[in-house]
Amino acid sequence: MRPYYTKKKRFPLRPVNITSAVSIFIFAMIYGLIEHMLLASPLGISVLTYPMNIHLAGQLYLYHVIMLIMAILVSFNPFFDRLIFRTSRNIRLQGLLWGTGNILNFVWLEDMFYWVLFGEWPKDVMTPLHISFYGIVWWYPVAFGGALFLYYLTSRIIRKMPVVPEQLDT
Repeated sequence: MRPYYTKKKRFPLRPVNITSAVSIFIFAMIYGLIEHMLLASPLGISVLTYPMNIHLAGQLYLYHVIMLIMAILVSFNPFFDRLIFRTSRNIRLQGLLWGTGNILNFVWLEDMFYWVLFGEWPKDVMTPLHISFYGIVWWYPVAFGGALFLYYLTSRIIRKMPVVPEQLDT
């Protein structure tokens, strides 16, 4: 063990992890609000216009692709430098795991906020199962559990990394 490393306990997450999770929560809320306003105006008329209303497949439109790209940018933005430039495998894995957890959280939160912000129960209209129980769609807990698992794996990697004295709050 090198002399400049210490064994002091620390919080297993960095501020960038917490701020990215909070920003994805806020972005999912805004996305759900925008999507609901574009698709269901008070007059019952869809105000989604060309090119955003280009139908791709099933219930997938061009605006879904554009907003998913934006969600990926928001989810992985704090970690792009770690994923692209020369860093250790552990650092890249942290960014990849946390960003993927952010995407999973974004997907279920956006769908929930699409309904909840306008006082409606969430409904499962995207999957063939169409199962929801008092507003909890069957895949919300699955996506949330997957995100929590990825967050846990990230915190485990951070906890196992050595601490240099500059990282300590003394």
